[in-house]
Amino acid sequence: MLGSMGVRSVQSSKAALGAAMLAALGLAGCPASRRAAPPPAPAVPPAEVAPPVAGAIRYRIVGDESLVVVLAYRGGTLASFGHNHVIASRAIAGVIDLREPLTASTLDLYLPVAAFTVDEAELRSGRGPEFAAAVPDSAREGTRRNMLGESLLDAARFPAIVVRAVSLTGGPGTFAARLDVNVRGESHSLVVPVQVDRRGAERLHVTAKFTVEQSALGLTPFSVMLGALQVEDTLGVEVDLSARRVP
Repeated sequence: MLGSMGVRSVQSSKAALGAAMLAALGLAGCPASRRAAPPPAPAVPPAEVAPPVAGAIRYRIVGDESLVVVLAYRGGTLASFGHNHVIASRAIAGVIDLREPLTASTLDLYLPVAAFTVDEAELRSGRGPEFAAAVPDSAREGTRRNMLGESLLDAARFPAIVVRAVSLTGGPGTFAARLDVNVRGESHSLVVPVQVDRRGAERLHVTAKFTVEQSALGLTPFSVMLGALQVEDTLGVEVDLSARRVP
C-alpha cells in the first residue's frame, strides 16, 4: 500500500510538473476574451504607396530573397525544461529611398507578425549547441501562440511591426542607423549597426546583426512560475535584405 501510494505521489508530482511545463510552453489553451474586432491590416506598408522623396532612387525589398531572424533564449532556474527559439520573417515588404549623400537615405520595413515562423529546421541548424536540440511540434505551436497572443505581440489588434530608418551616420559601407520601431502601436527608438552593399545600379544588399531588449520595445518577456521558466529579455536579431531598383 505505501509503495503504491509512493508511486502515485511521484506520478502526481510528475504530472503537476508536466502541466506546469505545458503552461510555460503555451500548450495549455486559454479561452479567448471577447473584444471588438480590430481594424483590418493594411495590404501594403505606407511607404509602398507613397512616392519617393525628391531626388531619391527607390529600391523595393525582394521578400523571397530577404530574411529577418530573432533569437530568443530560455532562462530561469528551470531553463533546462524550455528551448531556445528561432523566430523568422520571410514576408518582408518595404522600400529603400537612396539619396546622395547616403546618410540622407531612408528605409521602411513592414513585417506582418502572423507570418512569423518558429524554429524552422534549416534556421536552427548550424547555430551551435544552444540550438542543437530538436523542438517538438507542440512546443513550436505553443511558442507561436504565446508570441502572437494578447500578452505579447497581440497580432489581432496590431498585425505588423513597422520599422523606419530615420537617420544614418557613418559610411561609406557601415552606418549607425537610428530606427523608429513601431510595436503594438507604440514607437521605440533604437540605434543599430547596418551594412549597405551597392551591387551595381539595380540591386542593394542591407545586413545588420545586433541585440535588443524586449523591454526596450515595450514588451514584457514571457515568464511563468515566478520566473523559474522564462524567456530572457535580450534577443538576438539578424537582418538580411535584398532590394531591387524600381523602374
